[in-house]
Amino acid sequence: MKVLHINSFDKKGGAETVFQISKNFPGIDNYSGYVETSRISKKPDISFHSWESYNKFIGILNYIFSLKNYNALRSFLKTTDVDVIHLHGFFSSISPSILLAIKKAKQKKKIKVVQTLHDFHLICPNASLYNYNKNVICEKCIGNGIKLSILFENCDRRGWAFSIIKGLRSFVANNILHHKNIIDTFICPSEFLKSKLIEDGIGESRITVIRNPISFTNDFVIPPKKNIICYFGRFSKEKNLEFLINTFNSWKLKFPNDFKLFLIGEGEEESTLKSLASECSTKNDIYFISFLPYDKLVTAIQDVKYLAMTSMCYENAPMSVIEGMSLNIIPIVPSIGGMKESVETLLQFGKTYLPNNIDSWIDSICYLEENYNEQIKKLVKSKINILEEAGIESYFRKVFKIYQ
Repeated sequence: MKVLHINSFDKKGGAETVFQISKNFPGIDNYSGYVETSRISKKPDISFHSWESYNKFIGILNYIFSLKNYNALRSFLKTTDVDVIHLHGFFSSISPSILLAIKKAKQKKKIKVVQTLHDFHLICPNASLYNYNKNVICEKCIGNGIKLSILFENCDRRGWAFSIIKGLRSFVANNILHHKNIIDTFICPSEFLKSKLIEDGIGESRITVIRNPISFTNDFVIPPKKNIICYFGRFSKEKNLEFLINTFNSWKLKFPNDFKLFLIGEGEEESTLKSLASECSTKNDIYFISFLPYDKLVTAIQDVKYLAMTSMCYENAPMSVIEGMSLNIIPIVPSIGGMKESVETLLQFGKTYLPNNIDSWIDSICYLEENYNEQIKKLVKSKINILEEAGIESYFRKVFKIYQ
């Protein structure tokens, strides 16, 4: 069996972690296509180009439809026979143009097309079910054949120009290229995303839930942890980190303790967050750490006790929750979307709280502290179940069944 794996990048975030695992599928002939981000990486079979590498005008055109990426994939599929094309994320940098190349190839060859969805781009032009202009969850495009609410709602964080461009890109993908019809099977990492696809009109028989794969050792002896709460990821508005800083400060004032807060990452909100933290009475217990590659991140957070997420948007299937669990870190997350599902259904330990509610967060962290030993027992038990549900061997077995 020959499988072509496609993703925007080879190394970047959670989607890239899954892509790296997928493109090294054992026992089959693997090909890959992506935008190279590192010269030391293995060269892809198809070198795609990101719209960001062009000037503004050409970049906008390539954001909507990249002729260069279309030709690159078209040429590869003409000269190489593949049985399966496994798409991951490609909207953000490669553009919907590759859908046309796949559509033409399917007309001449028997090719199965599978897509793992790492965000909501199929049902939301903004890919997040979130309006950054109003800072609210937005589902106005779900169920609409033409998804152009973004043109009027100004959903993109960068303003009207990008909102319009994203709306046009969505129209090209969904209404001209017919994205949904090109894909044979959609893989969702969460039941939550599956439910949203069904709401949008995609038949349940075409959707399979397969958890994002993760590799870890099942440690039955949990080493002592330090009193540290940690967030790692992007410093952006929808992550709601101002709430985390304010709530951490309120908790320590209400219940004096020696906990520290680590914020690891980078993004457009960094200066705002640092300014806010400097004004807190507990500023000496709030630490900012620059973005760390995964291997260094693991070392930096191995003593962390709790992982905090505060996102105002749904999230799909946050890898950070599972990665935290692999390091014996207990999560505390808002009770919405994929975050709620990850903690309450998949892990079955940790705590959820009412979004943007300081008292609810404080109640949750106090509960975790009072029941920490019990939570650790649940964590150990969960690791066994997770290996069966989302271990790499389980992932390969489930995906291969779809390939066949």
